[in-house]
Amino acid sequence: MKFLSNFCLQILLLCVLLSCKKTSPIESIDSEPISSKIAKDSISFSINEINYSFNNTNSIGIGNSQINIKAFNDAIPGRDYAYNTAGKFWYGDKDSTMYYSMFGMRSNINQEAILKIQFNKKYKTTELVKSFHQLIPKNQSDIFKPGKQSFAIDFEKENTREGVVLSLYTQDVSLSSTKPGFSIYLQSHKMDIQDNSSFEILKVEHIKDDKYLIEAAFSMNLFDQDEKLYRVEKGFMRKNINMAHNMASF
Repeated sequence: MKFLSNFCLQILLLCVLLSCKKTSPIESIDSEPISSKIAKDSISFSINEINYSFNNTNSIGIGNSQINIKAFNDAIPGRDYAYNTAGKFWYGDKDSTMYYSMFGMRSNINQEAILKIQFNKKYKTTELVKSFHQLIPKNQSDIFKPGKQSFAIDFEKENTREGVVLSLYTQDVSLSSTKPGFSIYLQSHKMDIQDNSSFEILKVEHIKDDKYLIEAAFSMNLFDQDEKLYRVEKGFMRKNINMAHNMASF
């Protein structure tokens, strides 16, 4: 009887130990590093019922452009022109700058398709600080705000509009959400190319430090150089942003 009672006690202890071990995975989830919980960057959409998916970030960058660019017959002493084409010098506003934050993604390791998305915002030059030969805002919180975004349809031309620019490069065609044309001198003059489009930042979620997760939904028009329309539908973006370091990724 003594042997039986000891045996029963051992079985009871074993059951208690096993039940304790079952709780350990829950504890390990709570202690999981934040970096392992970060969602991966991704962008997806469809064009003419063909689905595109991008999961590999292959480029990031920031930069400046002149804004409200106009033609002048002669060079302006002491100023840098934006373009020199069609026998004219093209200058923007003297006291303002377009700041942009850009990242590129590829569809797979074979680079079957490349996507570039850019967020542009106008600033008074006095609102920016100089860093590595670029004028940058103190942080990017003014650029990545929840809500509807505008489209910078004349980017790399007159630069009168701030907002989103999306470009898509495949083996067959190069497309952009901006006005078609090779230059500011040779371009389409349509101004309503994105009136039926939408780009909305749905969520700006703080992860840690200056790192945020951005989610957005969109539909828009892309054009080739011949002004042929390619309609983008069911667009969704998930992107990690470093607000403080003025870069479009970690």
